[in-house]
Amino acid sequence: MLCVNIGIYLVDDLLGELGKGFIRGIGYILAEIFFGTICYWVGWPICKLVTFGKYPSSNQIVYLDDYSNRNKGFWCSAVGFIAIIFIVLYLAGQFGNA
Repeated sequence: MLCVNIGIYLVDDLLGELGKGFIRGIGYILAEIFFGTICYWVGWPICKLVTFGKYPSSNQIVYLDDYSNRNKGFWCSAVGFIAIIFIVLYLAGQFGNA
């Protein structure tokens, strides 16, 4: 009886760890899609306007299938993320009169 209980706990722990890994992988993919793609393309025109077209330069544009230049587009992604946060807060009515 003791051996069967130990086996059940081992299988339960194994499945739990596999589930955590799967969820963590899905979270990473969704974060990469959101931050690396959506936030980048929201922040790109803002960066172009603020820097009068100097950043990002034409050789720093990150395309959907180009993963080697992702680090170069971090600032565009960060600006896009902040813009999305402000848009969501505005739509939620957080900037209304007190």
